[in-house]
Amino acid sequence: MRLFICSPFANATFTVFSYLLIGSFHIQGTDADSAVSEDHNHHRLLDLLDQSDASRHGPNRESSYEPDFLGLDRGIVGRAPEVVTALANNAPQPMNIQPGEIQYWTFPKSSLQAPYANPAFDLPLNLNATSNATCLESDLIQLAKKQNTTANTRNVWVSISVCDQPTSSTTGTAGLPPPLGVYLSRSADNQQPDVESHEQIIAVEGGFGFANLSSVGDAIWIGVRAPPAPDGFEGVYSYEIAASIDALYTTYFDGDPKINDTQITAWDTDSNSSILSTGDITNSLANTTNFFRWMEMDPPFKVYVHDQARLSFRGLNRSICGLKNHAMATKSVNSMVKIGGQPKQLFYVNGLNRATSYLAIMTLEPGSRNSTAGGGGTVWKATSFTTKSDNNCQIVHQLPFCTDVAYAVPSNPDRKPNVTDLGLLYDRWANDAYQNFNKSLQQIPCETTDSARYSLGRNCQDCDNAYKAWLCAVIIPRCEDFSTSPNDRRHLLPRNIKQKFINGSETPIEPPDHLFSSANKSTNQYGVSRNKRIDEEIQPGPYKEMLPCKDLCYHLTQNCPAALQFACPLESTGLNFSYGHHRQGDKEWYCNWPGGPNLFNGAGVLGPGWMMVWVVMIAVLYVL
Repeated sequence: MRLFICSPFANATFTVFSYLLIGSFHIQGTDADSAVSEDHNHHRLLDLLDQSDASRHGPNRESSYEPDFLGLDRGIVGRAPEVVTALANNAPQPMNIQPGEIQYWTFPKSSLQAPYANPAFDLPLNLNATSNATCLESDLIQLAKKQNTTANTRNVWVSISVCDQPTSSTTGTAGLPPPLGVYLSRSADNQQPDVESHEQIIAVEGGFGFANLSSVGDAIWIGVRAPPAPDGFEGVYSYEIAASIDALYTTYFDGDPKINDTQITAWDTDSNSSILSTGDITNSLANTTNFFRWMEMDPPFKVYVHDQARLSFRGLNRSICGLKNHAMATKSVNSMVKIGGQPKQLFYVNGLNRATSYLAIMTLEPGSRNSTAGGGGTVWKATSFTTKSDNNCQIVHQLPFCTDVAYAVPSNPDRKPNVTDLGLLYDRWANDAYQNFNKSLQQIPCETTDSARYSLGRNCQDCDNAYKAWLCAVIIPRCEDFSTSPNDRRHLLPRNIKQKFINGSETPIEPPDHLFSSANKSTNQYGVSRNKRIDEEIQPGPYKEMLPCKDLCYHLTQNCPAALQFACPLESTGLNFSYGHHRQGDKEWYCNWPGGPNLFNGAGVLGPGWMMVWVVMIAVLYVL
C-alpha cells in the first residue's frame, strides 16, 4: 500500500515529493521473515569489536584518523567511526570515506522508539482543496503514523546521498567511479554487515539509494563500503546517511516512464538562457484560499542546471548534496505565475552557453532540516534541453497582456539589447490589436436573458479568452534557429529570408528550387515576417517560426458569436499550411500554444502557408 504525504502537485502526472511505503520493500538481498529478537545490549555497541575491527582493516589502520568532509566544519563531521556510530531519528550524518574503506552505523532501539516527528514542509494542499489546512495538519500523516506502529515494531527508512566521489579525466561511462556499497542487517549477530554478510543491499544509483525495513523491533546495522578506485581516479567519497521512523529523510522521484514524468519541463531556450516550469501545482479554483496561498507564497522549488559534458556531475544527479557541490553556478529568477489558468513555478536561467546540452533538476529543500520528517528534501528526475545556436531568438516572459507567452521570439541584440523592452514591445502590439476587437465585442449582448444570448454554452468571456490566446500566438511568433536542419524541423517555416543576417552577411542566391531562390524571397511566406513591424523595428534577419496551433483558431470560432465573422481555413484550402498541430497522446508538439512547452520528440511535416493566417487576422483587426 502506498500512502502519499502532502503532494505539491495536482494529478498523476505531478505526483509526490515524499511518501510512505506501508509494508515491506526490499531492493535486493534476503527478505526477513520476522523482526529480529529484542537486543538489550545496543548501548554497548561502541565498546565492542575493537579487535575484530583491527583484524578486518589490517594493522596499519590508524585509530586517530580524522577525515575532512568536503565543505563542512570539523565540528559537524567529527571522527570517522572506528566501529559503529549511532543514528538518531531524522538526523543526517555526513562522512568522508576513502576508496577501499568500510564504515558502520546503527539505528538503535532508542531511536526506533523515539517520538514521531513533524513533516519538514508546510505547503498548501494540492488537488481541489479550498480550506486553510496545510500539509502539517493533514490527516494522511497521522493515519500513516498509526499504520506504521504495530505493538513494539516500527518501519524504518534508510537513505544515503553521495556528495562527492573520485574523479577521472576519462569521458563516457568509463569516467564514472563504482558506486558505494550499502549493506543492512537486523540481526544482533551481524552488527557489521558487508559485501559477504548482509540481509539486504541498498542499490545506489545516481548518487542516491534507499530502503524500507518493515516491522523492526530492535536495532538495525548498516555498513557503507567505498570500492577501490580504478586506475586514473583521484579523491575520496563523501556521503550523507539518515534513518527515520517517519518517512524517507531524502527522496528521489523518478516519475512515470509511461508519461515521461519529469516534474519540470524546459519550455524553450535561446542562445544563453532557458525557461523551465513545473506543471500545475494545484487544481484549486482561482477564487479559493488554496489557490491564493500558492500564488502569494515564495517559490518553494529550486532548479539546478548542469552542462552534460562536465565530468564532476556525473553519477550525482539524484543527490541533493551532490547537486549543491557540483551543479553549475547559474543565475535563476524564480517566480510563481498563473499560466494556463493554474499556478506554476517558472524558472528563468541565464548565463548559459550557446548550442550546449544541459540537464535541469528540480528539488524541494526545506530551510530547517534536522529532526523533521522528509527534512532532506526531494530530487526529481532530470530533464534535458539544448540552447539555440543562432543569436536572433530571445526568451520573453511575464508580459502584462500576453501573460501566457514564455518562449523565444525574433530579436536583434544590436537593435534591442534589453530583453525586457523587447517583450514589452511585442506585448504592446498585441494589446493595441486587442482594443479593436474589444470594441466590437462590446456590441454583443453579453449580459442578457438566455433566450437572447448568442450561445447557451459559451459567453463573452469565453470569446475574449479565446481571442486573446489566438492573438498573442499570431502577433508574437515563436522563434527557432534558422540554422536548424530541415530534416529535423520540417514543421518550422523559414521567415524573413530576404533580409540580411544580423551579422551583416547577405543571404545567398540559389537556384529556383532552393530556399533562397528569388521567387521565395519575394513571397510573403518566406520573404518577410508574419508582422511587418518585426522586420521594420527589430530586423531579426532570417529565422524559423513554429506556427500557431490550429486548435487556437478552432477555439476562437467555437467560442465567439457568428456576428464577429471569424472563420478558419478548411483542411483542403490551407489550414494545414497555416497552422501547426500537436500529437497530444505522444506529447509531441509541432505548433505554438502560449502557455505550453516546446517539445521536440520527432519531426513532423508542415508546409508553408502564411497568407490564410494573416487573412483571418486582417478580418479581426479591420472588419470589426
